[in-house]
This record gives sequence, structure tokens and C-alpha cells, in this order.
Amino acid sequence: MSYFQNPFSQDFIATWLLSDRQYNPDFKCPRNAGRGDEMVIAFGDAPFNFSGNDGDGNSKAVLTISFALNDTKNWADLAVTISASSLAATTVEEVVISFRANTVFDDFFTTRIRTDGKVEIKQKKPITSMKFFIKNGRAESVLKFNKLAGVSEIPSFFNRHSIANRFIYNDSQNALILLNPSGVVEDAAVIDNAVDEKSVSRGFSSGTVQEDWQLIKGRSGMFKFQKITVDGSNRITQIIEYSAGSLAGDLSKKTAYAYTGANTSPNKITEIPYTLQSGDLVTP
Repeated sequence: MSYFQNPFSQDFIATWLLSDRQYNPDFKCPRNAGRGDEMVIAFGDAPFNFSGNDGDGNSKAVLTISFALNDTKNWADLAVTISASSLAATTVEEVVISFRANTVFDDFFTTRIRTDGKVEIKQKKPITSMKFFIKNGRAESVLKFNKLAGVSEIPSFFNRHSIANRFIYNDSQNALILLNPSGVVEDAAVIDNAVDEKSVSRGFSSGTVQEDWQLIKGRSGMFKFQKITVDGSNRITQIIEYSAGSLAGDLSKKTAYAYTGANTSPNKITEIPYTLQSGDLVTP
């Protein structure tokens, strides 16, 4: 029951190891299609409005860059303040000048205005020794370096692979950002505005968060749901069983129990394939 963002240039693909291992489902959070290994492009349109605060009350005139040097688990945040003659109508040139004026930024990054008029940030060291990403909110809500960053709804189990949990789990891939739509306005905006690599909306709604069992979509036999019917004597007459996350139209199993007279034990049990109907679905 979690939304994640992938700010990096490689797809995140992980397998959920369940009991029926030959059918373990894969979950994917796509790469940021608006960047390369060592550079990222801003997709916002100038003039930029950096006046005031973002949805969470933080100044829009500050861009936060997180980077790791030599050790990809040791992330450090760099806050770059943008200055302009009018923050409400900041030019591309003023953004680039502001970046270059920050001495730490200038130590590790270069920036330029591309021929298409967009702002580009590039790290000075190779990807083998340095990684970086742009944090959501603040100036990013205007510049939109993460506009094409991958966003996916995948089980909360994969929070172990988030940057925040990189020191908690030994197998953490240190590759995702957990989004909090109920507590962070800018995270909710990231979900609502998520697009694919062709800028087509992914149709997510931050107000609709699925449970982990729904995300399995019937692809595992490890987690079973049962709808049980009983008669007036409280005897089970029918069980419809299906894998967690299945939907109407999916295959399930119907077990019927037949009794003789007032017997409490069935004298006949049959199991048959059955196509789920909407009324068969139960929730925890």
C-alpha cells in the first residue's frame, strides 16, 4: 500500500519472494526518463515563479540536491538558493547564474542552458564515483527535474529498498523514494501528476491507495481469500476460494458440501473451477 518514486536513470525491478517461487510476481518502478546517469534536465517552463512557498510551506526559492560521493549510501543534501530581480518571473539565465554562484555546487556540478532552452545539471565526476538526484518540493515543484521520474504503486515490503532505509536492511538497493500522500502535499502532487516516459498521465490518484494484497492481483497462491456460505443449521454449504487481489472474471475454486438430513458432517464434497463474480469478493 505504497507509492514510490525512482529518481535515477535505471529501472527498479524486484521480485517478491513468496511460497510458490516459480510464480513470484515482479514489481517495477520505472527510471527517470528525463535524465542520464550523470545529468538531469528541468522540464518546467520559464519564466519561473519562485516566490512564496510550496504546498508544504517551504520556500520555493531553494533547490535541494542530494548527492553521494564514493560511497553511494552516504547521501548529503546541498541547498541552492535562487536569486533573481523578480522571483515571481525568474529567467532561465538567472537560475543558471544562481546555481553557479553556489561554491559547493560549483565544486561538484556544472549547469547550462540547452539549445531547447531548458536547464541542465551535470555532475563533474563519473557515475562510478558519484550519484545525485533532485529532492521533491521547494524549487523542484517549479523547475520539474523529476517530471519524468518513475512513480509506481507497489507493496510496502519494498520500502526496504528506499534511500531512507538504506542502513536498516542489508539487502537494501538504496534506489527508491517512499511518497507520503497523506502527510506531504508535494508527495501527493508527485503521485497525481505522474507521467510515463512519453508524458502520458499514469492515472494515479493520491487519494486512492491500494492494500498490499490488492497489488498481488491474484498472482500468488500463498494468500487465500474465502467466501463461506452456511445454512440455517450453521453448516458450511459452499466455499469460494481465490488468490488475494483477484477480480471478477478471474479463476477460483468452488467447494460445495452436501448433507443428509440433520447430519453435521457432509456426505459429499465437490470442488470445481469457478469464475469469480463481483459478489464473491471479500475484503479483510
